[in-house]
Amino acid sequence: MQTIMEHIQPKRVLLTGCSSGFGLLTAIHAAQAGYEVIATLRNPAKKTALNEALRQAGATARVEILDVTDPVSIQEVLDRIGPVDVLVNNAGILVMGSFLDVTDAEAQRVWQTNYFGPVALARAVAPGMIQRRRGLIINVASLAGLVGHPFNAAYAASKHALIGFSRSIRMELRPFGVRVVSVEPGYHKTEIIRANATLSEHFYDRQSPFFEWNRGFLRLMMDRVIPKAAGPEAVAQQIVRIIGMERPRPHYVLGRDARWACRLQRLGLGAWLEKEVYSRLRRAVRQENRRESEKKARRRQTNTGSPPAHPEPPAPRTEGQALGK
Repeated sequence: MQTIMEHIQPKRVLLTGCSSGFGLLTAIHAAQAGYEVIATLRNPAKKTALNEALRQAGATARVEILDVTDPVSIQEVLDRIGPVDVLVNNAGILVMGSFLDVTDAEAQRVWQTNYFGPVALARAVAPGMIQRRRGLIINVASLAGLVGHPFNAAYAASKHALIGFSRSIRMELRPFGVRVVSVEPGYHKTEIIRANATLSEHFYDRQSPFFEWNRGFLRLMMDRVIPKAAGPEAVAQQIVRIIGMERPRPHYVLGRDARWACRLQRLGLGAWLEKEVYSRLRRAVRQENRRESEKKARRRQTNTGSPPAHPEPPAPRTEGQALGK
């Protein structure tokens, strides 16, 4: 009987989006588990930090620069590393803003990274897997692809497409012994919803009918969602467990919030969930409007040197103000 190490040592694992979050932690845990890890990232400037994180964790991995939106980059990396046993499509980006305020170029950039990039990588590695009659493709999607995500429509749509793609090619590749798994995490404290999140070009356009709602959504994210989000460690550990499974499930919904939202949908309470999110968003919009009014009042007081007729205490400072205008 094969030992665990004999079983996992031959597997070569290619991961995308390893500069932070799920990708970085998955690379570390997979390397610690004995897999041959090729950790990739798009930005060469972050390569040193990735190598240092691996070193501090006592993990050994090969780091490659890979732009998932560039077919030439994909082919060059595959030519250098050879056959891939496991592909983990993790790279993703997010552009916040209403669907009217996200430009075509911004939406296309989201789709190129979140959907067409994973598709291109799957197409590049699948022929070798088919020839060897074994292989595993893990697509990291999102709860947003299952339930939608207001003010992130392009992101939600691209993840919904990735889930549909996973379900489709799972049946196509099954006769050849190639497994396809979709991982659908809820909110987690990764850089995609913090430093790597991008506000749309027209996010603060006061002529937009969504101006107040964009700001309210950002307030809700910073005050309510991100502070309560789970850490990314559990998702990375689950991905590594999936790599070692003989018969993984077709998809995994990860995170308490994601499981709760999916349970509500199964119970026919999806409309109630949307109503609840909308109610919280409206409160956040009102809070942000009050904050802006108070700022204007304080500016008038500073300019005139006289106190306002009905002075109010200043709004509490939050992380969201770093991104606000």
